[in-house]
Amino acid sequence: MLFKLRTMKSILLSISALLLCTSVTMGQSIEIGVNGGMSNTLKPGESLYKGDKNVWNYAADVNVHYGFNDHWEIGLNIGMTKWERLQDWHLFGPEGVDLGIHEVKYVFAQRAVSFAFSSNYVIPIYKQYEDYVKARFYVGLSTGAVFIGNDGEEKYGRVNPFTPKEYTYTSEFHFQSGYGFLAGAQAGFTYYFNQTWGVNLDFSPKIAWVKTVDPRFNHANDLYSIIYYPITLGVHVRF
Repeated sequence: MLFKLRTMKSILLSISALLLCTSVTMGQSIEIGVNGGMSNTLKPGESLYKGDKNVWNYAADVNVHYGFNDHWEIGLNIGMTKWERLQDWHLFGPEGVDLGIHEVKYVFAQRAVSFAFSSNYVIPIYKQYEDYVKARFYVGLSTGAVFIGNDGEEKYGRVNPFTPKEYTYTSEFHFQSGYGFLAGAQAGFTYYFNQTWGVNLDFSPKIAWVKTVDPRFNHANDLYSIIYYPITLGVHVRF
């Protein structure tokens, strides 16, 4: 009886080990990642204000992916970034007084929070003499929703502290809050230190179509599109 129990235990352990090896070898896995980096925006379309200068801002992303095999995976990405651009305005005061060129900031989104479903094609690189993926490249497409947190605020500045109030100008213009849809692509590389831990580099350009309700300027900024492209580095855990 004891021999049978030991035999059964050995068989179960062997089956478990085989299933684990098969999962790792065939790429069936769940991977969770946390990324951080920078993002930039291009000039928005269909809006009154656009901005001529790029501004780099933070980008953060939490993601989970399920791999069907070594070459295909689906995932969910939750990201957050800020959209803003700058523009130089040539200002004139009362009676045509030349006040020079001053910088104005357009804040399209204090917080742009995105929820995107993705599908990736993966090119694995195996560790020599072992049956697990040591590194991988991937490319794919994504689609989802974006929610804009903003306050519609307008900030004002003076040409210098000694000029009178009539020389005040709009130094910062915030769009209103809104929501929209997004579509994008992603490409990246993940290097694994072992079967569990890895580091990831990701490039994910996206275009978003945003709806707001902004009564200023006859609702000129109610609908706009914007392209942004986060570049992030992160830590990934594979199960």
